[in-house]
Amino acid sequence: MHFRTFLKTGVEVLHLGTQHSNGNAWPLEHWKANSGRWRLFTPGIDAYLNQRLVERSFGTSIENFILLLEIADFAAWGIGVAFAGPTGYSSYKPKTRELRSVGQIDWLDVQMLTPTQQLQAYRTATVSAIQRASEATRKPKDFEFAKFAQAVDEALRGAKVSQVSRSAFEANEVQPFAAADGFAAH
Repeated sequence: MHFRTFLKTGVEVLHLGTQHSNGNAWPLEHWKANSGRWRLFTPGIDAYLNQRLVERSFGTSIENFILLLEIADFAAWGIGVAFAGPTGYSSYKPKTRELRSVGQIDWLDVQMLTPTQQLQAYRTATVSAIQRASEATRKPKDFEFAKFAQAVDEALRGAKVSQVSRSAFEANEVQPFAAADGFAAH
């Protein structure tokens, strides 16, 4: 089983370490006035989870799970404008044996949290996304959603921020999965 996060954020979400990036939408004054930051490195979380799930099987229908993680001030954006809305979205692609599901984190709830607390919010959103996919009308027949949700929950519950950080990722303490490892290129 391979796990991947596709991160989609509102422009209001400030990512730790990107205040001097050329692609930054906000002037430096905005960064100084708003102290809230998204402090997690999702490729590190993905690599951490993949190391713990690589030998696990949850059925033959799914090889890849993609968490479409939305982080935004949803009240400010409105429903259906740029984000999935409170009911979420899930998609099953039998040809590629891929399952996608939206998990949402409200920026106003997490912007001032510690990295450990943000990781807990990530875990909650991920488990909710898996459960949402299990309730979809079009879903894989041979996939153990509850077992997968439990495995992800246990792995993230036991994770330390230092294990999923950018520095752990760059030090090769956690290995990323690539297209050659089974992810369908989309």
